[in-house]
Amino acid sequence: MQIKSLEIQGFKSFPDKVKLTFDQGITAVVGPNGSGKSNIVDAVRWVFGEQSTKTLRGSRMEDVIFGGTAKRKPQGSAMVNLVLDNSDRLLPVDSDEISITRRLYRSGESEYRLGGASVRLKDIYELFMDTGLGRDGYSVIGQGRIAEIISSRSSERREIFEEAAGISKYRYRRGEAQRRLDAAEENMLRLRDILSELEGRVEPLRKEAEKAREYLALADERRTLEIGVWLAKIDQLSAQYRELQDKFLAARGEYDSLAREEEGMEERINLLYTQMQDCAVTADGLRTRLREWEAEAAQIRSDQAVGENNIAHSRESIASLEAEHRQGLEHTDADQAAAAEAEKRIAALEQAGEEIRSRLTEETARAQQNEKQLAELDGEIESLKFRRTAIYKQIDDARFSGAASQSLLEETHRRLEEIRQASGSRDGKLERTRQELAECEELLAGTDARQEEFQNARKGWEMRLQSRKERWQQLADQLAAVQNEAAQKRQRAGILEGMEKSLEGYTYSVKFILQQSSRGMLRGVHGSVSQLVAAADPRYSTAIEIALGAGMQNIVVEDENAAKQCIRLLDRERKGRATFLPMTAVRGRRMDDREFAGMEGAVGIASSLVTAESRYSGIVEHLLGRILIAEDLDCAVTIAKRCGYKFRIVTLDGQVINTGGAMTGGYTAKSAGLLGRRGEIDQLEAEAAALEQKAAEQERTLTAAREEISRIEAQIWSIDASLREVSDDRIRAEGEKKRLEQILASAGESAAKEKAEEAALAARVEQLTGENRSAETVLSGLTGELDQVSAKIEALQGERRKADEAGRDQERRKAALDLQRLEQEKDLAAAKAEQERLTARQEDSRNRLAEIRERIAELERSIQTDRSAIEAGSMRLEQLAEQTVTANERIRQSEETRRDCEQKVSSLRSQSRELSARKETHAREAARLDERLQAAGSERDQVVAKLWESYELTPTMAVQQVSAPEDPAEAERRLTAVRSRIRGLGSVNVGAVEEYEEVSQRYSFLSAQLDDVEKSKRELGRLIEELTSQMRQLFLESFGEINRHFGQIFTELFGGGRAELLLEDPADPLGCGIEIKVQPPGKVIKNLAALSGGEQAFVAIAIYFAILKVNPAPFVILDEIEAALDDVNVAKYARYLRSMTGHTQFIAITHRRGTMEEADVLYGVTMQEEGVSKLIELRVGELEEKLGIGAGQNA
Repeated sequence: MQIKSLEIQGFKSFPDKVKLTFDQGITAVVGPNGSGKSNIVDAVRWVFGEQSTKTLRGSRMEDVIFGGTAKRKPQGSAMVNLVLDNSDRLLPVDSDEISITRRLYRSGESEYRLGGASVRLKDIYELFMDTGLGRDGYSVIGQGRIAEIISSRSSERREIFEEAAGISKYRYRRGEAQRRLDAAEENMLRLRDILSELEGRVEPLRKEAEKAREYLALADERRTLEIGVWLAKIDQLSAQYRELQDKFLAARGEYDSLAREEEGMEERINLLYTQMQDCAVTADGLRTRLREWEAEAAQIRSDQAVGENNIAHSRESIASLEAEHRQGLEHTDADQAAAAEAEKRIAALEQAGEEIRSRLTEETARAQQNEKQLAELDGEIESLKFRRTAIYKQIDDARFSGAASQSLLEETHRRLEEIRQASGSRDGKLERTRQELAECEELLAGTDARQEEFQNARKGWEMRLQSRKERWQQLADQLAAVQNEAAQKRQRAGILEGMEKSLEGYTYSVKFILQQSSRGMLRGVHGSVSQLVAAADPRYSTAIEIALGAGMQNIVVEDENAAKQCIRLLDRERKGRATFLPMTAVRGRRMDDREFAGMEGAVGIASSLVTAESRYSGIVEHLLGRILIAEDLDCAVTIAKRCGYKFRIVTLDGQVINTGGAMTGGYTAKSAGLLGRRGEIDQLEAEAAALEQKAAEQERTLTAAREEISRIEAQIWSIDASLREVSDDRIRAEGEKKRLEQILASAGESAAKEKAEEAALAARVEQLTGENRSAETVLSGLTGELDQVSAKIEALQGERRKADEAGRDQERRKAALDLQRLEQEKDLAAAKAEQERLTARQEDSRNRLAEIRERIAELERSIQTDRSAIEAGSMRLEQLAEQTVTANERIRQSEETRRDCEQKVSSLRSQSRELSARKETHAREAARLDERLQAAGSERDQVVAKLWESYELTPTMAVQQVSAPEDPAEAERRLTAVRSRIRGLGSVNVGAVEEYEEVSQRYSFLSAQLDDVEKSKRELGRLIEELTSQMRQLFLESFGEINRHFGQIFTELFGGGRAELLLEDPADPLGCGIEIKVQPPGKVIKNLAALSGGEQAFVAIAIYFAILKVNPAPFVILDEIEAALDDVNVAKYARYLRSMTGHTQFIAITHRRGTMEEADVLYGVTMQEEGVSKLIELRVGELEEKLGIGAGQNA
């Protein structure tokens, strides 16, 4: 795997889209300080998912977006796209190329893409885990990371070693398992608390459930007995209905038979009408054909006249063509004589041309001899010019060598002056370094206090976050309960609304009338009583429904005419019977309130306990004005006795005392009947709307709680970021402190090096002065030789001018002969062209004569064709005359057939009127039977309605559940006993059965859950032990390899000495710190701090190279990690990089010459426009080719 390309747009100082391509080997990115070269490293970190703004050298993530300059506007987004070569399938993606893209907008939105598909940051992180790549890997190393290896505490060095050992994913999985284990322990505590609570509820609920089951069994038996009795009644009425239906069908069958016979007669009449129409159509068609034939005959006569005219014109054309043929023959003879004369002139011109070509051959031979002499002179002159050019080059080389020596001499003098000036300014720099060192120590002293302050604040916010999350969960549970209740009410209202729209519960006849009225087929229908009347209070609904009884399905109409119209429609359509209440005829009578005034339990007259429009008051009084509503049955009995059983009394729970003392009562279903259905729908919708409003308010409260949690989490994240910043500040300050201490320590070494360089530069000055004097001597000799060669060239050029003049004379003579030859050839061509013209004209004349003969033959054939067409037209005229006679005869026959059909239709019409009278007689008999049939059906419908009102069952549904009893009287007696037993049970909690089952199931479920959680806890414990064992083994193996390679690489880079890595606690390799022990050649070091800054950096680089030896990263990006090294060590560092390019691709951000010299490709980063970085690519091979430098010279 390696990086193929990196695209950047809008990121930091790269507003324009730039693309860097990388090959295997070393790519160096160079440029002055502040040009933006390190922004390339930040771009790679960022696309791998880096979230630390400090690491990206900013204060906010938005800072990575190009912020604009004086000449450019800020960008709206930043984008980095990294393309990796995955042909070796190092990453678990089935593709030879992987594209990773990260984009950030100023609005704060961001996105990650992998191969064009949107992914999460977690997916990117997991993809590169344990590969050495990614945000936590060691594939991107900067100065700070190198310094951390040395300066960090031994326990903080573990991260890079763990990544190299490949145990990061195991540590991640172990952390996940530990979190799940903690969650399992918490769940176990909660489950034990809940089980303890449930144990105290199970036994009391069991007893209540047993009582409820007995009640439910008796209630189910009561329901079965009631439905069975009603089904027996329905069967009896159905049998009567079928008997009447058979008689009705017989009468209806006779009626239908007569109707079919009448229809057959009508079909015969229609058939005759069709035959009459066919005759008329036939006659009209024949008349149309006669008109067409007359038009055709007229056209034929016209065509015959045109043919005669064409024959006359053709004869005239033949005469004209014969005259043109005679004239053409005369022109052909004249052209033959002129062609013979042209042939003689051509022969004379060809002889003159042969003489001119002979003279031209002689002149050409003399010209070739002259050209040969000129060529020999040109060769000598070119040879001398080549020598002169070589002398010029030698003179230039000598001058260039002198100038180079002079330039080096001046550069050496300049370097000597720089050394002397640097020596003078060193003391001032050392003083400033000491001041910076004091500031670093002051900064370190303040970081601990800031860190403690942020940690205390974080604990406070964490406690607040836990409290807000618990409150949010309570609100979420409440919201779910309210939403569920609202949905149940909406569902119940929807069911009732559907029943209301489909007129469920009405008899067939009533439903039919109401449907026809809603479609506009009937006028004056106001609706059923149940639609127009409503209970004033829901408490009265049952009593009013019982009081109305079947009257709820009575239909209120405008007047008697509307009632008659409805009745006729039911009769005509055979849809049954219904009761109609005309508003103009029905007038109710209201009982006197004084009759029951002051009686205990009297609620009021039923008509006063309902609501309806005032125009229906007569209807309401008619139905309810003589009925009293009482509190209960005891009160009703007392009132009935005192009033002498003069009127009907209905209790609020539906028991009835009829006029005369008869009593009706028993169980009444609580479901909404026809009267209370609309009220229940309205009530359910109102309750659902109130619950939905409450849910909306709770949802807003929940959203506010969620937002508060988000704000607290953001605050904690901010504190964590501040803690990381404090930690980063401390690390940087410690690194800066060590760097300044190293500067002070190395000041003396720098002074000694500068003195040695000054002595070497003085010797170099003497050497360059001698080289300049030698170059001047060589230049003087070359100038003399150049003068001699120039004189020889001038003499040879004079001889060439003479030879050239002789050649021009020969060219003039040759040109004159060429002119004569051209004139002769022109005359010859003209003569041949004239000959060809005459020959072509003769051919044209012969072709024209042939065309004339062909045209004459064609005209004669046309005359013959026209004569044939005239004869054929005459024959067709005779045929049309015969067809006309035949068609007139067929028209006469069609007229006679039509008159016969008219007579037959008249006879059939008379027979049809007799059949119609017989059919009406049978229709009246069928209507009488249908009326009796509908009466039986209406009685059955009332029983069916009672079955629906009580149990919401149709007879079909009831039969599927209950069978009719063999002995209905015995069923009645059993029903009375069951009702008595139910009353003996007293109050029953029917919900106890379901509640007991729920609590019992929950207890069993939670017990099983507790067992599962305990099992899961044990499995997680084993998993953590296995992961720890694997991590320990992998880490120890990898650590041993890294330690071995570190010792070898240290010796190679330092030229001797020894080095090793030690675990602080070998018994705890996964938790202990890592110590670094080094011994450079010729030194005794007890502490890494005793090493110089360059030595510390070289030690860290050796460790890094050892890690790459053990677990090579596919590619590595190095950000000026060799900055602290001197030139000799930079060369060693660069050579070692080259030795590792076989398995790792290196991209180095650098300004050190040694690293640049080892690079295969150089990218230069410049900032020609302020604040905007630009890229320049230069491949070393191309540079060597342009400069003419060999590989050996480059080395």
